[in-house]
Amino acid sequence: MPGAQRRLGLIGCGRIGLPIIECWNEGGLPGWTIAGVLARGSHQRGAVRSTDDADTFFATPFDLVIEAAGPPALAAHGARALRLADVWTVSAAALADPVLFDALHVAGAQAGHRLRVMPGAIAGLDGVAMASVDPQAVLRLDIDLLPGPGPRALVFSGSVREAALRFPDSVNVAAAAALAGPGLDKARIDVYHPGPVPQHRLALSITSCFGIVQASVEPLRGPGVHPVAASLIAALRAELQTIRAG
Repeated sequence: MPGAQRRLGLIGCGRIGLPIIECWNEGGLPGWTIAGVLARGSHQRGAVRSTDDADTFFATPFDLVIEAAGPPALAAHGARALRLADVWTVSAAALADPVLFDALHVAGAQAGHRLRVMPGAIAGLDGVAMASVDPQAVLRLDIDLLPGPGPRALVFSGSVREAALRFPDSVNVAAAAALAGPGLDKARIDVYHPGPVPQHRLALSITSCFGIVQASVEPLRGPGVHPVAASLIAALRAELQTIRAG
């Protein structure tokens, strides 16, 4: 029906979820209505009220569910969400668990719904996908943990799968890049403690027969600022555009 609003469900109402709600309350997501929010506690945010009751949340019909609460939330609610609607997640690191990966795949395939891993705070996943048409493509990632005391130091080097299992809250962007490219086991990553620097860095480089793709981001953090929330808002806007790039 022309002009019908698409119904959005949101899992998480923290530093990622809350800016999405605020954007919608301010009229910044035309074509969408936030039909339900699952979060810790029940809160009123403008015209949106959250619930901590999963049964209440999942009794609501949705056209799309966004998981924005971290890997444990995807593990807890991902399969149930996929039985209702397509799901977007920012928690790619959770997919390093092969049992969870298979469970989500089965739930989505049986219901005819899809799980989309969002890029979050990193750039260049389209370039990674392009390069990975070459089966010999090599993807490397350099990921900083959040700044803190002490000198810069390498804390892990190995596969993205192992890094995701060790640092599930810190390498979601790396797992997303690996899934867009050669996979969690073939993609390699160096994880650093960056030291007491103003900003941390997320970088990727993939080499293939098509050339070299490189991208790096130094995301800002602060009150009301979250690049992952911004990327989700941009994706929601693009989803309903008649003409879009990318």
